[in-house]
Amino acid sequence: MFLIYSFNIGGIERQLIEMCNAMAAENKVWLCVINRDYTESLFADLEPKVSVIRLDKTPGHSGQLAYMRKLASVVRDEHIDILHCQGINCVLFSALVKLCSPRTRILNTVHDIGNYSSYSSAKIFAQNRICDMTIAISHSVEKEIRSRSVPSEKIITIYNAINTEKFQYCAEKSLSCTSSPLTVSASCNAGTDGSSEKLPASGKAINICNVARFYPEKKGQDLLAEAVRKLLDLCPDMNICCTFAGAPAAGQEEKYEQLQQSIRADGLENHFSFLGNVDDIPALLAQQDIFVLPSRYEGFGISLVEAMAAGLPCAASDLDGPAEIMTAGNNCTVADEKSLRKTPYGILFRPGDSDSLTAALREIIRHQESYDRQMISDYARETYSMSRLVKEHLELYTRLLH
Repeated sequence: MFLIYSFNIGGIERQLIEMCNAMAAENKVWLCVINRDYTESLFADLEPKVSVIRLDKTPGHSGQLAYMRKLASVVRDEHIDILHCQGINCVLFSALVKLCSPRTRILNTVHDIGNYSSYSSAKIFAQNRICDMTIAISHSVEKEIRSRSVPSEKIITIYNAINTEKFQYCAEKSLSCTSSPLTVSASCNAGTDGSSEKLPASGKAINICNVARFYPEKKGQDLLAEAVRKLLDLCPDMNICCTFAGAPAAGQEEKYEQLQQSIRADGLENHFSFLGNVDDIPALLAQQDIFVLPSRYEGFGISLVEAMAAGLPCAASDLDGPAEIMTAGNNCTVADEKSLRKTPYGILFRPGDSDSLTAALREIIRHQESYDRQMISDYARETYSMSRLVKEHLELYTRLLH
């Protein structure tokens, strides 16, 4: 059984759906959502073999113990062997399961960096007593978990994954979505020292995209918007289209509207698109030239892997998670004074720095034809396949039960 507090559109939920569907082929699988906080349409993406349980707890409701008892009863009655939590709060919610069904193994996946550094010692102590194994989605996340006195024998790293049947590079499809290759048709003042360099101006659109819940404090959508503005200042005739896919996170609606208003005030609305939630991400990525992950902090970056699987060169913040994905054995070189790091899959730029992101985009645009899109896709698909993730999880479950 997978246990999650809420179930709305996002990277964790998309991966959870794929995991449930893949495991349900040969195993009995349940998905339990604690809060009455879910997007109903997401349940339709689950295979019929996946049993869905909604505890329908009101978020913030004080009567948590009654719902904890309900979960413990379901686990006992359905003879659940593995309870796989998505977050430490789910682990604490499972405390009665540990008492009522001691043979059930409880696991937790840590999906992001920065979580364990904020937890109290009491919370960590309780988790260590309840949880049989903690799964980190990257080595950088594992390092943070270890720093909080979680026993080493109870930690394992299993990388996140994607459905490689959905995300793959198709040269013919890409060509059908775009026009001729980039051509140099104007000279733009793109150097900070006043020098000029050739960049494409009018002609084929340069499609740049970001896929993430709109949450600038973490995901950095404002940095990408600022970088595109700076590119257009350097070369006003450049035909850039920057697409943001993802609805605003809770409490971010006003910032979402403010960013769009500022773009309209600058007369740049023709260069930006705000799509909200997008059902068909693979189709969106097939129409793009560059993917950007401008996060201010990020433990992994599943949308980055999806973009790479689609064959896109990427610009990503030089953080532990994205760097772990893009360096592939430290196969990178320092590009210039902007602290850019070139990799075969794109460029890592200085986190939180729109100037560094602007330089990264400029570098990718100038050398876009040099990227081997098929190689980028093959690397992502081989390294982060759902079949690999499912196999590693099932092996872990079996080992714990024995």
